[in-house]
Amino acid sequence: MVEEVLTHLLRDKGGTYVDCTFGAGGHSSLILRELKTEALLFGMDKDILVRDKAPEELKSDNRFSFINDNFSNCNKHFLENSLDGILIDLGISSTQLDDSERGFSFQENGPLDMRLNQEEGFSAQEWINTANQKEIENVFWELGEERASRKIAKIICDSRVKNPIETTQDLANIVLSCVPRKGKKHPATNVFRAIRMHVNQEIGELQAILESACLLLKTEGRIAIISFHSIEDRVVKRFFQGKDRISAETKFNSIGGKHIKPSREEIKLNPRSRSAILRVAEKAA
Repeated sequence: MVEEVLTHLLRDKGGTYVDCTFGAGGHSSLILRELKTEALLFGMDKDILVRDKAPEELKSDNRFSFINDNFSNCNKHFLENSLDGILIDLGISSTQLDDSERGFSFQENGPLDMRLNQEEGFSAQEWINTANQKEIENVFWELGEERASRKIAKIICDSRVKNPIETTQDLANIVLSCVPRKGKKHPATNVFRAIRMHVNQEIGELQAILESACLLLKTEGRIAIISFHSIEDRVVKRFFQGKDRISAETKFNSIGGKHIKPSREEIKLNPRSRSAILRVAEKAA
């Protein structure tokens, strides 16, 4: 939903913007083309590997700077009331998803890692082989909305006694052994998403950047967030409504309607966008 992001986020094309989920640099490249010469754009990503893969047009543009950090630490890099816009795309980038060595996907066999920054935290392999059954159940249910969470968690715990779960294929096969495949959706989809979100503490990261946005955005500054499932979208929606916050003093007004969905044409070109939801809000005076 690039056009929608550009239309609703860039209120002042001479302002200062942050792409908090830089990824492959796709959004940043298109945003920079729209900005004036006096504007500034910062790309943030906790994955240090993406900096070297950034498009050359960004690296050579003095309006652009890269910050290697979690976006939840945005308040450590910017002053209060200094930003005109913040973009957060909560999906895993295609570059990361398609790299079997990162362990995000069950489509290709690889080490069960799933960390966005492989230099910090615990891997999916470490967690799945050490967490107790109840913790695994809760993660699958709360973050994956997986109906068979108890059944899958039990089989995981039984299986790892015999052999540790080390690869994406190991985990996918365990899920397939107890959940029948129906339709196009792979039975392991919810489980992989839940583990990834848990390993990277994604809900906590999202809540932290939302709190920071209240302080960092200028009056009439805007925040655009693309989420890919109901858990993330619910956090964003309730925050914009003034709920589930540390402080509800800052008010936000929705821009472009309550939410924006991808067009049929975009879904045809990029099937991964089919579940995307864009919400844009403006900080009120």
